[in-house]
Amino acid sequence: MTRIKKLLRTAVAVIAVLDCAVYVSRAAKAPDKVTTSTAQTTPLKPPDKGAINVAFVISEGANVIDIAGPWEVFSDAMLTSKGKPWHEADGDDMMMPFNSYTVSDSLKPVHAVSGLVIVPNYSFETAPKPQVIVIPAQGGRSDAQKAWLLSNSATADVTMSVCTGASMLAKYGLLDGLTATTHHMYAVNMQKQYPAVHFVSGTRFVENGKVATAGGLTSGIDLALHVVERYYGRGVAQVTADFLEYGGELWKSPEFNQAKPIAAAK
Repeated sequence: MTRIKKLLRTAVAVIAVLDCAVYVSRAAKAPDKVTTSTAQTTPLKPPDKGAINVAFVISEGANVIDIAGPWEVFSDAMLTSKGKPWHEADGDDMMMPFNSYTVSDSLKPVHAVSGLVIVPNYSFETAPKPQVIVIPAQGGRSDAQKAWLLSNSATADVTMSVCTGASMLAKYGLLDGLTATTHHMYAVNMQKQYPAVHFVSGTRFVENGKVATAGGLTSGIDLALHVVERYYGRGVAQVTADFLEYGGELWKSPEFNQAKPIAAAK
């Protein structure tokens, strides 16, 4: 078994146990035509004052790159005081528009995969109100987590999952009736587990306005760049990708293959 498969199965095995009592909702017929994202990006309005709060929900078994990839994107987005893309020639005329932080059930250290230990910045009781919520693959489920996510996703600009983090959104009903994606190794079983969701393959991410889902692992980088673009335009997102030395182009047009509905496991 390869190292990547071991890492994925570590995170997803916990999810499988916790999700054994499957969320039950009405079965939905898969759409005849799959729409993964629009050709034109739907803009988001930054706040008039202050930074855009980005909350990363974490618990035991969280996947590292699902957190680190989008975190680095939001941390490296840079503007000038006039709201233009920052370049080296702009020097100290720099603004960092996103404020990222982790939130969990408590401030107790969280053991992510591969031995990384993360101390959450906030508990669900003390976390600042977010404009963006990021759900990486992870194993923890709790009443406090569910209550916080349902409450804050209703007012956030975007709630996005990465990899099997989509199972949390699906379990809490936030993907009912929507098209979504997840890691390709788990899409079939997830479709069976959550029949009200239309899971698809062939795309790095799926945008549904206020809710978006990314495929496995590095797909979260593409979706995060897409969110930056929605707030500040293609130029700022491109400069962010250049600073990251990220050569991928799928954040601009996420379909790398024909998007197809996932058939549920029998």
